[in-house]
Amino acid sequence: MHKELWAGVELKLQYAKFHLQQMERSLNPPEGAATYSALQAMGTIIDIGWQRSLWPHFDAFLSTARSIPEIIQCCFGKDDYMKPWFKSLPDSEQTRRKEFRKQFETDYTKFRELPLGTARHISEHRTGFAPAKVTINGRFGVIHTGNPVKPLPISETRPIDDPNLAWMVKPVAVLPTQDDFDIEGQSLFSVCQNYLESVRALIDKARSISHQIHGTESLTSPPDGPIFPA
Repeated sequence: MHKELWAGVELKLQYAKFHLQQMERSLNPPEGAATYSALQAMGTIIDIGWQRSLWPHFDAFLSTARSIPEIIQCCFGKDDYMKPWFKSLPDSEQTRRKEFRKQFETDYTKFRELPLGTARHISEHRTGFAPAKVTINGRFGVIHTGNPVKPLPISETRPIDDPNLAWMVKPVAVLPTQDDFDIEGQSLFSVCQNYLESVRALIDKARSISHQIHGTESLTSPPDGPIFPA
């Protein structure tokens, strides 16, 4: 029922999954791993570009996942920013949409209060990036810490006291694993996976409420043009 309205919700969920997958793939060695390893062994450092990929996909993941409850509210409930459009709907549809919002409110609020919801708000409305970081214990005792605006070095070298021996030192790549990332003291990738599961649960709950309230009754699709506040 109302397949056309759920299509956008499910599409956003697929987009969120894609961005999380790309975050994971950002840390993988490039194709031709054997050649890559051989070059690394010879001291050739190859920048796989994980920082230019992972952080943008994380930002997109936050935005995409967080948009889903708002789309649900607009398609099946009441969106306060679209009052003129809402008031133009048939009275019976307005009544059903208000009831959907009422029953959806508790789950909607709980989802908004999840930590990554705050991270998304910080990224989009405060500092421009989420409070996530990466910490790597280097091979030579140096701890490297970075974030979206503080890139890590792509390599490090063993400290030496005699500059005449510098030619013997080979650079070593600085590459993180998923376990090196965290946000507010929790594993970044685990938190993202849990957030994705929370989105799926929220969609399932919304479907159940919609089935109960709207049933097979018609629902008006939100307009695709400009909406001006009343």
